[in-house]
Amino acid sequence: MPLTASFSDVRRDLSAIADKVMADHVQITVFRNNKPAFKIVPVDATSSGKGYLELANEVDSDYRDVFEALARES
Repeated sequence: MPLTASFSDVRRDLSAIADKVMADHVQITVFRNNKPAFKIVPVDATSSGKGYLELANEVDSDYRDVFEALARES
C-alpha cells in the first residue's frame, strides 16, 4: 500500500516522516488540498555508485539558483 501524508502532517512531523523514508526506504506522496503535490523519496547512494557528498554536490549545482533565491528572501 502506498504511503501518503497531508501537507499539514509534513509541516508538523517532517522529522518523523523523513526518518520513516530513510529507515524503511519508502516513498511518501504528500497531498495538498486533497491533490497529490509531491513525493518524498529516499536517496539510494549505493545504487548510483555515488557517495552522499557527490550526491549533495550534484543537488547543490542543479538547484543553486533556487537556494540563492530562498536565501535572499530570508
